Amino acid sequence: MEQYASIEKQLRVPNFGHTRWYVLLVAFVIALAVLQDYLFSRTRHTGFYISESLLYHTFWIFFIPLTMLANKLVRLANPKNIWAKAPLNIGVSLFFSFSHLLLFTSLFVLVSTLVFTPSHRFISMFNTALSNQFYITLLWYAIVPSIAIALRNLNRTPSPTGVSEVIRLKKAGKIVTLPKESIQYIITDKPYSTIYTKDQKFLDNRNLKQLETELNPSVFARVHRSSIVNTTAITELISRNNGDFDATLQDDTTIRFSRHYRANWDHLLH
Repeated sequence: MEQYASIEKQLRVPNFGHTRWYVLLVAFVIALAVLQDYLFSRTRHTGFYISESLLYHTFWIFFIPLTMLANKLVRLANPKNIWAKAPLNIGVSLFFSFSHLLLFTSLFVLVSTLVFTPSHRFISMFNTALSNQFYITLLWYAIVPSIAIALRNLNRTPSPTGVSEVIRLKKAGKIVTLPKESIQYIITDKPYSTIYTKDQKFLDNRNLKQLETELNPSVFARVHRSSIVNTTAITELISRNNGDFDATLQDDTTIRFSRHYRANWDHLLH
């Protein structure tokens, strides 16, 4: 669409919001794992070396990039037939599980060669990771992408059938029939919602959730907890570099697109 020509260079901006949560989760797991190693050494009266413990638990770091890649792969494929989904999930989980173990083993052996004497052998380290952690990677890469797709689909409003192309609103004590395509955006103005066209605005006592059910989801998107936007009215999208975007509409209004509603508007970036 022509109105997106000015945002072509913005389309490749990554979503740093999800990455941040992955990083925090992995950092928390690594901290717990190192603490577990320490407690084990104290109760079993064995040596504890924090450098070796941290190196071994770099295993968890690889979940960040590989999970994002697995989610994207499953999302792009996303077969509708359940018989096609099962082989895809199995294939993705096996591929990313072995990739994870190989990358982790490679990093471990490389650092071990540079820092420790004697260093660890690749095959013995890979066998250790395979025997101890393969089930973790297999379950993770089998389940998480499926959950991500399910949540994404859950957040999408089903396409309405037989929905009217007009909406009835009150203005100055009169009932006005307004073509829905003329709506530019809707924002919360408690206790009302304010509906904007290019040259008019209307107050309505329905909330955004109620209005959302009356609008075509292929045209209108809930982009923030306080706003719905007509996506055909967008002329520019500018990233805030934190997962949020600022959208400029045809009437030069700027609406913030929240990363928390990205499932509703992510298709605009592709």
